[in-house]
Amino acid sequence: MPVMTGIEAARALKTLLPMVPLVIFSEYSNVFSEKEARSVGISALVLKSGHVSVLIDRVRALLYPAAT
Repeated sequence: MPVMTGIEAARALKTLLPMVPLVIFSEYSNVFSEKEARSVGISALVLKSGHVSVLIDRVRALLYPAAT
C-alpha cells in the first residue's frame, strides 16, 4: 500500500469503526505480524498463498458466528 501499511490502515479503521471485524489478506505471515495484527484489532489474518475458501470461511465466521 503506497500511503500506509495494512497495520496502520487497520488502526485507523478501528478508530473510526471499532465494532467492524477486520480481515487482513497478506503475502506475509509470521508470529510478529500476526501478533501485531491482533494488537490493533484485526480479527483474522489470511495468506494470499492459501486457498480462497480459507478467506471465505474466515469472513463467514466473523459475520455469522452462531453458524460456525
